[in-house]
Amino acid sequence: MQVSVVKAKLANVNRQITVTGIVAAFREATVAAEVSGRVVSRLVEPGDKVAKSQTMLKLDATKTSAARAESLARVAARKVDLAAARSELARGEKLGSSASISKDDLESLAFAVQSAEAELQADQAAAESAARELADAAIIAPFDGRAEAVHVQEGDYVTPGMAAVSVADFSRLRVRAGVTASEAALLQVNSSVDLAFDVLGTATLQGEIHSIGRIADPATGTYSVEVWLANKPDSPLREGMVANIRLPADSNEPRITVPVAAVFRRKGRLHVFTVANDIASIKPVTIGRRNDTLAAVLEGIEAGESVVIDGQFALRDGASVTLRNVDKSVSSGH
Repeated sequence: MQVSVVKAKLANVNRQITVTGIVAAFREATVAAEVSGRVVSRLVEPGDKVAKSQTMLKLDATKTSAARAESLARVAARKVDLAAARSELARGEKLGSSASISKDDLESLAFAVQSAEAELQADQAAAESAARELADAAIIAPFDGRAEAVHVQEGDYVTPGMAAVSVADFSRLRVRAGVTASEAALLQVNSSVDLAFDVLGTATLQGEIHSIGRIADPATGTYSVEVWLANKPDSPLREGMVANIRLPADSNEPRITVPVAAVFRRKGRLHVFTVANDIASIKPVTIGRRNDTLAAVLEGIEAGESVVIDGQFALRDGASVTLRNVDKSVSSGH
């Protein structure tokens, strides 16, 4: 096969690098019903602002309210029973000191007190449960934000776990992106980066790196980076939009470079073909910074090796090749 080659050489790859990120709300939640009931009031509509703990939907609480009133009445009755039992025990203990009551009768009075205490505790627990159910009849906002979707109408019957209202907080934004290992090494948590969005034209926003992942995504081999940035109420930015994050420029230290055209992906890894003694060899490489023409090679080949820039996609490891050129080196790409 005929191929074209150039030699890997030291050069600067100092172009400003950008990576693509996806916008997400700072917080979002789909609030679900916690009790069964019919919706009697729909108090928010999609797009409405909501405050933390604001009631967004009300469920029919007639039965729950009655159950709570009944449980409170039982609690009051149990308190009376307990007071009476304690009074009887105190009277028995006084009689016991003069041997006017048997030991068995005194133990029965003490047991009656314990029984009354247990019944009171059970009814108090039932009253607390009824109070929680009554409170859960109001579906409230978990944080300040905006109602993005209301999933039920007045008259609908909901059950525990059924989606009721989706709420999102866009006061700040999260932009999630993936970077290579070499790019991750240049980043620092809490450092500032510029972000560009198509909907903003040439304007840029400044965000702050909140986290840099240490575990690579098995599908892409990249490390997650999350950038936080403040947002304005009238901002056109929405979840799912694409952001171009401008990473800090690399140092001007010369690195081993090859033309971008020499690098290809095979079986999930980046490779180049090198040629020595008219034999092609496939070599895995780790790529750092790149610009329109050059890619910095961090691992895999040495300066001076001949790399294939044309014809490599039909090559196999160990194939015999004929050179079309004698090192037609490309420009350094400064």
